[in-house]
This record gives sequence, structure tokens and C-alpha cells, in this order.
Amino acid sequence: MGYTFAALRGRMGSTEYYQATVKARELAAVAMMAAELPQWTTWSVFERFQRDLAQKRVEKDIVPYLVRTKDRFFNSLIVLVYGPDVFEFEAIADRASGLPRAYRSVAEQMGFLTIDGGSLVVLDGQHRLAALRGVTTAGPELSGDYVDAVAEDELSVLFIPHESFEKTRRIFNKVNRYAKPTSPTDNIITSEDDGAAIVTRWLVEPSPPLALSGPLPPLNASDGSGEPLVEWRQQVLRPEARKFTTLSALYQMTQTILIADGITGFDEKHMVNRPSDQQLSRAYAFVADWWHTTLTQFTPYRRAIARPSVLPDLRDYKAEYSLLFRPIGQVAFMHALVGAVRVGRDLVQALEFAEDRSWSASDPLFTDTIVYANAHMATSDYAVRLAGRLGTYLIAGDLLSDREIQSLEADLQDAKGNSAFRLPQ
Repeated sequence: MGYTFAALRGRMGSTEYYQATVKARELAAVAMMAAELPQWTTWSVFERFQRDLAQKRVEKDIVPYLVRTKDRFFNSLIVLVYGPDVFEFEAIADRASGLPRAYRSVAEQMGFLTIDGGSLVVLDGQHRLAALRGVTTAGPELSGDYVDAVAEDELSVLFIPHESFEKTRRIFNKVNRYAKPTSPTDNIITSEDDGAAIVTRWLVEPSPPLALSGPLPPLNASDGSGEPLVEWRQQVLRPEARKFTTLSALYQMTQTILIADGITGFDEKHMVNRPSDQQLSRAYAFVADWWHTTLTQFTPYRRAIARPSVLPDLRDYKAEYSLLFRPIGQVAFMHALVGAVRVGRDLVQALEFAEDRSWSASDPLFTDTIVYANAHMATSDYAVRLAGRLGTYLIAGDLLSDREIQSLEADLQDAKGNSAFRLPQ
């Protein structure tokens, strides 16, 4: 079957390519993954050039994004034209005589690309192709405001002729190696659909969002040198940094704090589209009030915010509250406070109880939760939540059931590799 596309011809290095727009329905019908080529099973590992498809990512992330998002957008897919009978580009300049000189050079790049026979193999974008197939061939079981509209989307496609396996592998490798994904911090800063990210940004802004009269953003403060107190350029804090926390950790804490108000799944992965202003206002007010209470009622935080110059010392491994001045420890602490509030302890009282406990990274109690024996921090979600449960026990253990305490103790024994470990009374 032959296809003709209006296209632009370009060249980078030794590779000539052709850019065209193709409707999603058509692309989903004619393009394929490399593994679907009849020759795929007979090729050696040195001839294969594409990774296995992560079907879960397609179903859980990309398909919902397509069918629920009005402002959906993809970057160009790269399609390898493998073994065609005809691969021909006819420039407009070849057919139109008498063009002005200014138009002629452009007309040599514009024209029509004809492909007949062979296979159109997606070299970069196989997960997007799988998602497009899932949407354009879906039955009534797939729901979303834009299920039917996706098929008519016009996608940017770069067609590249297959010359050799070596060159094809090289292109695939370089496209993926140098295509640096956005960092978690970049996503927090730029997302306009992730409710937790939006609220997190508002916490450090100069004034309340959405024309609200309050509460004021609780973390709009300086580190003493004119820089924000919340580190947003990097994922981690340098030992000498006069920063209170990182934007990434603040985002995680926002999600945790919202649980205390019964708000879950407020991120883009679960909601896909931006929450309403009413939902965002409620979420912001709750989280901002929580932070105002924490920063004023918890003495170590109150003093640190007032004198950012002491923050490096407060993070020191053996300092009394050092865990609570390290981003991962802060996330665990918020889990602890939310856990205490959910079992009936008032936040102010929970903070008072917390002041009377040791939160040093050097305390053996926390070893093998979020602190390794070598003093490095553990970052897994399980480690953070385990430390949070331990923190809840320390400030609200009298409100926990015997079953909850026994479960926590058993999990700590397992984490520490010590069946004789016992929780402090």
C-alpha cells in the first residue's frame, strides 16, 4: 500500500529526513514497532535496535493523558522507513517553473513524500504509538472527554530511510541518550495540571494565590543572602547550604499534608487535568495553615527560619534535630505528624510532643529506617513511610492500638535485621 505525505526535506549530518503531519488514526494503522517486523525473531541481538515495550506505562500514563486532556501534545515521532519499494520525494520547485528566486530555495525543501511497500517502524515513540492504537481502536470501555477527538489529531512525524543496522542503532541510541528528561523539580515548577505542584509553588510565592486574602505563603522567606529559603535549583542540599528544604521535598510534604484533610490523588498522574480553583483554594489554605502552625509552634523550626545561618549546623549528623533539617527526614516527619493527627492528636499538641523527642540522624533508633549505618540517607518510599510510622509512635504512641504497635515493631525488626529490637516505652 502506498502513501503520499506533504513534507519538508531536511538534513542533519549524513542523515536526510522528511517531516510531515499524519493523523493519529492513520499513523496508528500503518506504523509498527520494531518487534512487530516479521524479520524481528530471526535477527541477532546486534541487529535489534529497540527496547521492550512498557505496556503498564502506556495504559496507566499515556492513554489517560490523551483521552482526558484538551491541551495534549506530543513531540515528533521518528519513523524508520524499512525496505520500501518506493521512497521518493518530489520538491515543489521541480514542478513549478518561474518561481521568484526568494521562493525557489524554500520550494526545493517543500514537496511530497511517496512511500510504497516496506514497513514504517517507529524508532522513537513506540509507547506513544501503542497509546494511539489503544485509543483509536478502543471500545466503549475506554472513557474520557476526548476519546473520539484523538483519532483526528495531527502528529508531527520525521521519516528516515533505513540505510544500515549500524546507522539505525546509532540514531536510536543518540536520540534517547541525549534526550534529557525533565527533572522532578522542573515538573513541579512548570506543571499547570498537577494540583500538588501548583499548591507547592504557591507556598513560596510573595502573596496568596487566586486573589485570596490569606493565609500568606508560609515559606516565602530568604536564606539571609537574598536567595529563597527553599532550594529549587537542585534536588539535594549542600552541607553548607542555608536552605530550609528543597522544592522536591516540599512537594512530597504537600501531598502528605493533604492526606490529613482527606485529599488524596491530587497530582497529575491521578487527576490528569488541572483541579478547579475551588479545589486548589481549599488545598492551598489547608497546607499553608498547617505550615504556619508548624513553623511557629515547633521551636527548632521557628528558630531556624529566624536565623537561616544556623541551618548547616542544625543538619549536622549528631545535632539534636538533624533529621528534621534534612529533606528526606522532613518528609518522614510530615508523615509522622499526619499519622498523629489522624489518630486523634491535635497538631499543636503533636508538635509539643515532638520537641521532647530525639530526632538526631545519629540516634540508633532511626538507623535502617531513613538513615543507614554509614550515616547516608535512604530515599525509598518504604523507608520514608517506616520512619514516619516510627515518628507517629514517638508523638502519639498512646493513641495507637496494640496491633499497630506490634506491626510497627515487627517491621522495624525486619528493617534492622534484629529480632530482639523493641520500641522504646
